[in-house]
Amino acid sequence: MIHRRWLAALVVVAVTAGPLLTAPASAAPLDTWPITHGIDCVNDVYNPIRPDGTRAPDGDPVPGTPEWNKRSADNIACTKQRDSDKRYQPWDRQNATRYGEDWYRQPVRFDQRRFRWDYMPAYSIPGVPAAEIYRPCAPQTCLNIEPGLERIAPPYPVVVIFHGFIAQKTHHRFNAQAFAEAGYMAITVNGIHPVSGAPNVQDSANGGEVLDWLASPASGVFGREADLSRVVFAGHSQGSGAALSYQDDPRVHAIIAWDGGDSIRDDNHDKPIMYQRTDGAFSAPQTTTARTDYPETRNRGLQTYLTHKERGLDVMHLTLRDTSHVDWNGYGVGLAGNRLAELVINYYSLAWLDRHAKGKLVFDGEGAVVPSAGRTEAQERAYRQSVANDAFQRLTAKRFDNSADRHNISMGFFDPVQLATSGDPLYGGNVPYRVEGLWTTDRLSWFFRSYCSVSVPDYVNGSDGRPHSAVAARADSGAEGDMRINGCPEVPVS
Repeated sequence: MIHRRWLAALVVVAVTAGPLLTAPASAAPLDTWPITHGIDCVNDVYNPIRPDGTRAPDGDPVPGTPEWNKRSADNIACTKQRDSDKRYQPWDRQNATRYGEDWYRQPVRFDQRRFRWDYMPAYSIPGVPAAEIYRPCAPQTCLNIEPGLERIAPPYPVVVIFHGFIAQKTHHRFNAQAFAEAGYMAITVNGIHPVSGAPNVQDSANGGEVLDWLASPASGVFGREADLSRVVFAGHSQGSGAALSYQDDPRVHAIIAWDGGDSIRDDNHDKPIMYQRTDGAFSAPQTTTARTDYPETRNRGLQTYLTHKERGLDVMHLTLRDTSHVDWNGYGVGLAGNRLAELVINYYSLAWLDRHAKGKLVFDGEGAVVPSAGRTEAQERAYRQSVANDAFQRLTAKRFDNSADRHNISMGFFDPVQLATSGDPLYGGNVPYRVEGLWTTDRLSWFFRSYCSVSVPDYVNGSDGRPHSAVAARADSGAEGDMRINGCPEVPVS
């Protein structure tokens, strides 16, 4: 039990600890971290960001020095923040009946309020053991829609999400639900085990089977609402390999690979890929010492990045700071947990989706633009450019906006005052984490370089957004650059 006097002190610390703790005016979230650890997991105190958003290229501690070792130890501690916070949440004392469930994102709580949810039981999608489908709230649906969300008319770009080894589709509810709220039909698939909640492996064939089903009359309303001219495959770990196996499939238009390698195939000449990687081990308790492979592995992913650029493909290769492999499994797995991992993962993933799916121009067999929603070709170009340009700004921004925050309902801080007035004894005290206003470059690892090369959309002036299409500029970290040091600056293209 926490003594009331100590609790009051903790509340004061939480309120004054900085922008991460921003919450509604009545909220005073409980943050014991400053007292129990005293480690700053938000800012890089060893090589601070300068006023222009960059940092000194030679400002990091030298490997082997006390400063280097202390920063490494801090990095390890920060991978466990969320697990520490969980101990104060009422749901931590509930017995989970399913492996790795995130009880803050049970879809029955939010169906027809934040999104439309359908469970697809064993093989109702031919060949697919089980799936969950999340769609945006459409006009005339979600009569009690949550404030801050919007109803979006179909058709919807499609995102198929593959889980990793010894995982399940429910581990990616934090992705799928956010994607649906942002305007996508998000489909999470179980691998070879049809029972929701049983650990299983992934089957690459699931992705093609989902697309075959959506293209057939048997899919009904799902097929009618799906925009199959804008399809993205995303996956974690083994599921990343499944997503990357579709690099030669013309039905897939972009890929997101969550901590599952950095491969680009010889036959990929048209699919932009975002790679997100960890700087830690499988789970936080296994990361007990500082990395011993620096600087030999510092350029991890560089050749893949350069190959994308040679082929005229957009690419981002991000290594997220203070993370472990299971951070991409969402809240429910292991003792790991970076407070900001879910938000950063979704922030960059949503921006990549908007840049290369919702912001994608579609062409017919004759090379003419295919308009949508009754637009003329010129209006379609202008509309898609506005979407793509907004996404470009988010991908290259030095500070986070609220594009991920507004979709975050996952576990955050515990606020005892809010709990007492909420009337909800289980969820009422939860104050989800936020990243708006924080430096994006503070979320990138110092152990590995992060790279970017993203074209500036210019559809109105004739560019079509496809590989090797003429563009006036790109945001590019360069072969010798690092996004953590310089961001992703815009440079002219000769």
